[in-house]
Amino acid sequence: MLEPQMQVPSPAMGAMDELLARREKALALVASAMAQLVEATTLMPIRGTEFTSALRQQSWFSLDTRPEGFQQEVMQATQRAYDGNGWRWLLDSSGLGDLMTADDKRAIERQLHSDPMPLSREAIQGTFVALFEKRHEVFRRGVVELFRGLCKQYRSHSAFKIQRRLVLNGAFSQYGGWASFSSARERVDDLERILLVLEGQEPSQVPHGERLSYRLEESRKAALLAEGERTGELETDWLRCRWFANGNLHLWLKREDHIDRINALIADYCGAALAHDHHRKTGA
Repeated sequence: MLEPQMQVPSPAMGAMDELLARREKALALVASAMAQLVEATTLMPIRGTEFTSALRQQSWFSLDTRPEGFQQEVMQATQRAYDGNGWRWLLDSSGLGDLMTADDKRAIERQLHSDPMPLSREAIQGTFVALFEKRHEVFRRGVVELFRGLCKQYRSHSAFKIQRRLVLNGAFSQYGGWASFSSARERVDDLERILLVLEGQEPSQVPHGERLSYRLEESRKAALLAEGERTGELETDWLRCRWFANGNLHLWLKREDHIDRINALIADYCGAALAHDHHRKTGA
């Protein structure tokens, strides 16, 4: 008995050729898109995760269901990432960021993270002219904010005049590092930044490993690990630092001219603020 001849199923040649051609085109487009995304990442003013995080947070299901809306959302996220990084780069490269306190920088960072101002020549010029004109006031205000924020219970503290010793309560944790709930590290960074500016040096040029806050943390951790010692000292050209078992950190300003110049800045700022408040209340 002869078996019936079976024809092997096969798509139409034209349909198969079209499928293969579309495959090659799709792969080429994705490869091109990936190469362009990589290039776009290298064009970011500061290399970081803002751009890639913005892409990752998008609802990629929308690429199929509503491609135009998805494309618009990706473009908006990309613009925010670039603009935020652009403003960060401008503040760092110009040196104006060195005049700001940690509180100032946190406020700016919140704005840059949520809703950065679009970068444009007019916006950049206007912003930096305003910041440059107020740079001395910003620096003086930062000095006042730093010393007002230090512990009040020690006699060496005053809102309007400092002396040689500064105290930071609960600066360190029991494990040797900076306490996570404390702003001590930021205050040490602010103090070092102020002294560097007074000396005519650029804080942004100090490598991370040479920062006072880093050296203090590493010294305390090393002493704790090697000897179980929770007290110790570190001395620099401008400061003598001593930490205690309870986590407190005491700082002594070594140079009298630094104390005098800081107090002059505080007096200038407070005097100007009091005069402004008086004029505002009296309408003069």
